[in-house]
Amino acid sequence: MLGMALRWWCAAAAAPAVAVSFDLGMTPPDGSAVLHQLLAVAVVIVVTQALGFVFGRLRQPLVVGEIIAGFILGPSILGALSPSLFGFLFPAPALSFLNIVARVGIVLYMFLAGLELDPALLRNQKAATASIAQFGILVPFAAGILIAAPLYPAFSTAHAAPLHFRIFLGLALAVTAFPVVARILTDRRLHNTAVGAAALSSAAQSDLTIWCLIALLLALIRAREAGAIAAAAMFGSFVLALVVVVRPLMVRLCVVYGNRGRLTQGVMATVFVALLGCALGAQMIGLHAFLGAFALGAVMPHDSGMARELTDRLEDLVVVLLLPAFFAMVGLRTDVGLLGAAGWLLCLGIIAAASAAKFGAGAAAARMGGSRWRDAAAIGVLLNTRGLIELIILDIGLRLDIVSPGLFTVLVLMTVATTFAASPMVDWLLPAKSEERERQTAAISPALGPVRRAAIVVAISNPEGAANLLDLALAANRPDDPPPHVVALARRPAEGVRSGLRELEQRVAPQPPALAAALDHVHARGTAVTSQAVWTDDPAYDILRASREAQSEWLLLGAHHSVFGSDLRGGVVRSIADRAQAVPVNVAVLTPGPARPMERVFAVVDHSPHGRAALQLGIRLVKRTRRSLHVILVPRADVKPDLPLLEMVRSIGRAEGLRLHTDVLAERSAAQLARQAPGPVLIVGTNLLDEFDLPASGLMKGANSIIVVQGVHARRSDCSAGQDRDAAGGSNTG
Repeated sequence: MLGMALRWWCAAAAAPAVAVSFDLGMTPPDGSAVLHQLLAVAVVIVVTQALGFVFGRLRQPLVVGEIIAGFILGPSILGALSPSLFGFLFPAPALSFLNIVARVGIVLYMFLAGLELDPALLRNQKAATASIAQFGILVPFAAGILIAAPLYPAFSTAHAAPLHFRIFLGLALAVTAFPVVARILTDRRLHNTAVGAAALSSAAQSDLTIWCLIALLLALIRAREAGAIAAAAMFGSFVLALVVVVRPLMVRLCVVYGNRGRLTQGVMATVFVALLGCALGAQMIGLHAFLGAFALGAVMPHDSGMARELTDRLEDLVVVLLLPAFFAMVGLRTDVGLLGAAGWLLCLGIIAAASAAKFGAGAAAARMGGSRWRDAAAIGVLLNTRGLIELIILDIGLRLDIVSPGLFTVLVLMTVATTFAASPMVDWLLPAKSEERERQTAAISPALGPVRRAAIVVAISNPEGAANLLDLALAANRPDDPPPHVVALARRPAEGVRSGLRELEQRVAPQPPALAAALDHVHARGTAVTSQAVWTDDPAYDILRASREAQSEWLLLGAHHSVFGSDLRGGVVRSIADRAQAVPVNVAVLTPGPARPMERVFAVVDHSPHGRAALQLGIRLVKRTRRSLHVILVPRADVKPDLPLLEMVRSIGRAEGLRLHTDVLAERSAAQLARQAPGPVLIVGTNLLDEFDLPASGLMKGANSIIVVQGVHARRSDCSAGQDRDAAGGSNTG
């Protein structure tokens, strides 16, 4: 009775699904196919990026927003709300073009996914993690086979053999998306914890096993058509060619890359020919082209410079331009509005069965391996994450007529639900504010590496501004100070193909263009600096950490304008300024003006720590040169004349052996400051930045390079300590 009821339910759920159709044959009103093709791609990119950004802000994997973007553009939402607009955006020529773009995108994605496969995660398998991976595949695979029996009559096609349908559904329930699991863990700094290590190793093994099983399924389909012996011979020849021909070729190509020092057009042409050859060969013998691309990436040397640069060159193109077309095509093949009540019940049942099998198997295996229940549950949740890998496998099944469009829709919804649930469940099971989580996060914070002591740390991000910052640092460095220390931080790659593991663990060194420009400039000048380049998720934190470890007194930055407004301290600079007091370190922000000889330096000095810091930096810049330092005094409004301020400046000048030119600012305005400080360099405290409206004033449009400084409260000056204390006491600055 139960079996009959289940079969009736499946038939009822499948009925509307078979009728899923929408008019893809509309022709554009003006007959311009190219216009509609380009418009469709542009709309797909905009909607996908927007939804990805929104869900990223919700701490969701990027793929969740991208899949939902496909739903919005498909018949489920746009087609239901505005059939005319849907038909206008996606006529038949546009759909054909999107389909081609999507195919190319997935081939390149699978190649990059093969490059990203980390052999270390597979080699370092422990018995516990191996059992988690095995149970995490076998149990849901068996559950899928059992569920497939009653589903086959209603949700298969005429071309699908029962065995192929059952294996495919088992694979669909057993998938774990390693890139999504890795990103969830690295974003939360959990990848090196016991939970994270177990989940990563298990997900990596599961990912590789699934692709091997997909290849086995395709081999069975091919054997049905060409015979078992012929299919085995073709697959064996393909694997042999990969090992004997392709792998040595890629190793040799890495040597050529190392000799050239960069990815030349010849090297790239060879890689792309090999990629197309592997994809074509796999397609010809019955394997999918996607598997051929993945195989080429898997046999290439993973940690080579060539692999890293290939990923850098291709990832943005794939993620931003090509993959959105694939998500759009998935959405166009999915119409949730036609599932019906029975179809939705079936969808909920498959989601529950897939989650129970995958989560339960992973959690139970982790628990038997010695994990706590909460940690075991977190591992089960992570293994239940399916993501883009599931969509690629579903697309293969739909194109090979193994599953019907109705079951395809149900499985896509299952993918969204399980991937969406992973992030909040991990946050709930492993709360960020727990004491243990805080200890784990602190313990695995990536090391900056050896940082030598330096009085001045220079943080660079823009190659064009590196020379100016270094000239300023070298001019301000005292003879007995260690060389300036240059810090170039590269943001860890955004979510996409790469998991970020290599970058977060500093196994792959970043190569920021700004650092190369800085070192070239220093070499040309014949001077010396120390330097480091580090991947980062929080540039402000890591820059300040480098400054603290170097025990520096000054941190030099380039100006960064806010996107909205004219603040010189936008973005990372603002974050550094807000946190610098805790280090503590003086911060100088350089806004370079026209290139002019730095013959005179003007420092605007008041009673604040920022004014004192402006004076200190000015003295550093003129101490070893014939430049003259002109001090513009800004007295307190209620004290005229401000003799304590004048005496403080003079006493510091005497202690440094300098004759300082002093003048009192006649009027607290930007125009008056421009008249009294016409020189090429103006140093001013951050407290006066808004008062003088420097970003919008004539000073910014004239011949001045402005250095905005933020001094440290209650910090001894690097001028004369004794004179400094006396001056501070006389001027009631405290």
